[in-house]
Amino acid sequence: MSRSLNRRTLATMVVFLTSIVILVTSVLMFINRYSNQVATVHIVVGFLFLAFAHWHALNNIAALKLYLNPKNLLKLSSKHGLATFVAVGFSVGIVVLAVVEFEPFKRFHQWGTIMRLSGEVEASEGEVISYRIVDYGSQHTGRELKVDFKMGQAFHWPQYAIWIESLDGSFIQPLFVTESVATNTFKNKVWLSDSATVLNSNPFDKKEFEFESLFSEDYNENASNNKFRVESLPVFLHKFNKTDSAVGTEGDTEGDTNGIPLDGYTGATLFDNYILSQKIKNTAIQQFNVFFEINQSFDFNEYYSSDRFPRDKVYSGDGFSAQPSVIYHAQIDFNSPTTLYPMSLAGHGHHSGQNGEIHPEVGKLTTALKLVDRILIDVR
Repeated sequence: MSRSLNRRTLATMVVFLTSIVILVTSVLMFINRYSNQVATVHIVVGFLFLAFAHWHALNNIAALKLYLNPKNLLKLSSKHGLATFVAVGFSVGIVVLAVVEFEPFKRFHQWGTIMRLSGEVEASEGEVISYRIVDYGSQHTGRELKVDFKMGQAFHWPQYAIWIESLDGSFIQPLFVTESVATNTFKNKVWLSDSATVLNSNPFDKKEFEFESLFSEDYNENASNNKFRVESLPVFLHKFNKTDSAVGTEGDTEGDTNGIPLDGYTGATLFDNYILSQKIKNTAIQQFNVFFEINQSFDFNEYYSSDRFPRDKVYSGDGFSAQPSVIYHAQIDFNSPTTLYPMSLAGHGHHSGQNGEIHPEVGKLTTALKLVDRILIDVR
């Protein structure tokens, strides 16, 4: 005797089983650091849940119409109590309170953030993670914040800048800028020894690689280019108005945004994990955006190969910017009980610095996304 497939039973069982998986992955994503495997399971099973939940709703459309018809609410309340009123009111209320960041919800979110971040800073299997403590805040007055930076596996010799903006995008002040970018002293002028060579991977990732096997260079100890290498950190340099001429940092404010010099915010590239302390001069500001832009030369990949933009005089010149800069972002609110803010990926800069826009699509980036393991902003 053949058995037919009961669609209602099938939909009910799939919705029940997938809801269990979603519950487990939701808890894991809430308390643990980001995991591609967990996120993939959560997304795939989540869409499966939505599909069968929709099918389940279609199989019960008559009952749903009955429950949601305002004309039947009084009849239903006498038969089923206040279930319909409570279900609708509870669901709408939870969504509204979450959107307006009702205080208990904000604290719950902060608790989850602390759980995830505490897991990120723990060493695994006896690994010792060391940090350099860098205090630039002592040079300034204002409200202190700290930048907790942990290197990614592709971090070798990058340039980077950290700065803050108002919520409307106006530049407020820098927090830290590597010296070569700030003073425009890129001392090495590099070119391919054989112009016919095409690079589609990072040559420095190869074992026993010798620089001289592919490149030639001039080194000038007192170098100061007559034009900023805007392709290095295009978002920051366009925002800071340093794109056309070299401007020193020592007491020189010409060309600087809001008359703010980079002196006091500049230092040698930190080639390890660090916790950087800095102060915000404007103590009245309560909400602002923090940006972190980082770029590493020579990190070519299949898309950003050395022959990708042959007519671009910067990209195909002696810049070797390869994959463009990567930008991270966090929005800070001193009025919030939140004290630790993880910075999230915002996008990338222009590959040859033609503009200061942040391009959100990062699908063509590879090792550029591995320069950073994580960045936290601590406002305690």
